[in-house]
Amino acid sequence: MKTNIFRLTSVIATVLVFLLAAGHVFAGDDQEFNRILNLGMADLTQESLALLDSKYPDEDWDAVKFPQYVFTSDSVEAGYMIAVKEPELLKKFKCYCFCDTMGHADLSWCFLKKGKLKKGFDDHGSDCNICYGQAMMALLWQEAGFSTERMTLGFEKKFAKLIEQFGNK
Repeated sequence: MKTNIFRLTSVIATVLVFLLAAGHVFAGDDQEFNRILNLGMADLTQESLALLDSKYPDEDWDAVKFPQYVFTSDSVEAGYMIAVKEPELLKKFKCYCFCDTMGHADLSWCFLKKGKLKKGFDDHGSDCNICYGQAMMALLWQEAGFSTERMTLGFEKKFAKLIEQFGNK
């Protein structure tokens, strides 16, 4: 009888240790997710540009032939660089500046005509901090390993006031 109680206690202790450890991992996960969610534009830009440099160290950005409006700020430039290298990532998300009323199907369309590099660049993303901010958050979240669903929930949290005002089509 004492042996069974000891085994049961050991099993319960092992399960509790596992759950506490998992909770710690998930809490750290939440911490990183929220850190990225709450970054200011300057830090978001700095981290995104550093990540782009790290992921694409040999990229010849001059060969891309960006239009002049891309060079209005580092944030804008980062948004367009992400669109060029990660268009499939941006296609997963709606844009919360509500440019769907302009015919944009997803976030990639803010930077690329009809979401395709071969069609050229769209200037909309150069004037919209929501567009390039979203692109940078998506890149950082993707690199941290977050799912598309989690990122979507993050965008909905970030832009809750806009959604409340304009709807979530």
